[in-house]
Amino acid sequence: MTEVTKLAGHRFAQADYAIGRYAATVPSDTTLADVTHPEFFANHLGVFRRGMTIDIVSDDFGLDCTLRVLAVTKTTSVVRVIRLFDEESAPKATSVDVSPPQVSFGGPHHKWRFLHGGNVIQTGFDTRDAAEKAADRYVQQMKG
Repeated sequence: MTEVTKLAGHRFAQADYAIGRYAATVPSDTTLADVTHPEFFANHLGVFRRGMTIDIVSDDFGLDCTLRVLAVTKTTSVVRVIRLFDEESAPKATSVDVSPPQVSFGGPHHKWRFLHGGNVIQTGFDTRDAAEKAADRYVQQMKG
């Protein structure tokens, strides 16, 4: 019979305590090469631990990845990409119809406004046309 080596107790812990997860929001023009450069996180190395993960999302969601910290020195860190979102290979979301917003006059305080699903979304438009244009932009934003 084969003897199975069991995992030592100190090697098994709840991930949030043992590894640590951080998140970074980076400017839209940041590339994968930038965030994997050894000096990119130089001003945050005090909290870095081997094995921790960093979820990175750019302002425009063009860069969306997860890094694993492999090594830390006083001035640099070595990271590995463990997840990278790729727009071309990702499954496409299906387009759905969104219920149209309602444009109405809300009185002298709200002026022209638009509602969606019974909730007031935006108020303060001087004309009905301005409220309708804002409502159209809102619908386009919901559709992605």
